[in-house]
Amino acid sequence: MCLRSVSRLSHLDKECIIMQREQYGVLVCLAGVLCNLVLFATKLAIALAVNSAAVFSDAFNNLSDAGASLALAAGFYVAGKEPDQRHPFGYGRVEYIAGLVVACLIIITGLGVGKFALERFLEPQPVDVNPFVVCGLACTIVAKFLMSLFYRQANKAIQSTAIQAGATDNFSDAVVTGVTLLSFTITGFTVFPVDAAIGVAVAGVILFAGIKTARDALGHLLGRMETPGIEQQIRGIVLATEGIEGMHGLTVHDYGPFRKYASAHIELAASMKFPEVHTAVEQAIDSVRQILRMDIVLLPEPLDATSENFLPPLAFRHQESSR
Repeated sequence: MCLRSVSRLSHLDKECIIMQREQYGVLVCLAGVLCNLVLFATKLAIALAVNSAAVFSDAFNNLSDAGASLALAAGFYVAGKEPDQRHPFGYGRVEYIAGLVVACLIIITGLGVGKFALERFLEPQPVDVNPFVVCGLACTIVAKFLMSLFYRQANKAIQSTAIQAGATDNFSDAVVTGVTLLSFTITGFTVFPVDAAIGVAVAGVILFAGIKTARDALGHLLGRMETPGIEQQIRGIVLATEGIEGMHGLTVHDYGPFRKYASAHIELAASMKFPEVHTAVEQAIDSVRQILRMDIVLLPEPLDATSENFLPPLAFRHQESSR
């Protein structure tokens, strides 16, 4: 399946965009699972061959990445389900739950790797390095860089924070493996357990990534403040509608990627008649949907509440079924 950039899919409705996005996300994550399992097996074989704590830590870092990609694939699959009677806003937040599961897996892996590397640091063991090992690790570095580029291109298509984090993680893995390879050069010139120290550092990187992922996922689940840019866009679109003089009380509700809903109070001239108010509200709602692909509820209020033409607050919401 070929998915173009989401910004170019203006002719498709929102649900179609979401379904294609989730399907593409599943394929990307499954590709990540396969690649990380191959890298895990390769690095584990190298670690056992040369007795390296750093490579061993790096190998299990790739295993945690494979588990994370599998969890994200499941999250994308469930998040792509259409809204139903029990979940009228869809299953988009499952993607955030999957991110939290991924974070837990990463943290557990980091703790295990750190324990192993620390034991090696306290009781150092010799590391046997040969040209084949160096070539093998160099190939894994290239593979991780290519995976990082692959994830970045995928993120341009589906605009997923999880995929973006995967791109950054793959790049970090390539750097970590490069540092591990460099440690082999230093090991022969010092009695300090450089290999084990690098293993501890890798564990620290894994833990940092896990904590950051958990913080981001929890932020979405608990309902964090939206970026000012989105609110400014909504205000600009609504206030550009003829007849709407002001706006306040804007709130954006996040039910998952591309499943955001907004609500706000708008101010109109008290002299406007009901049909004019209805037309202005519908026009503003349609504009927000077409430009931002977001549903919005608008509550009209008169600018002059003491006027004889006072309009009682009425909520207008554009329903897809009315089309």
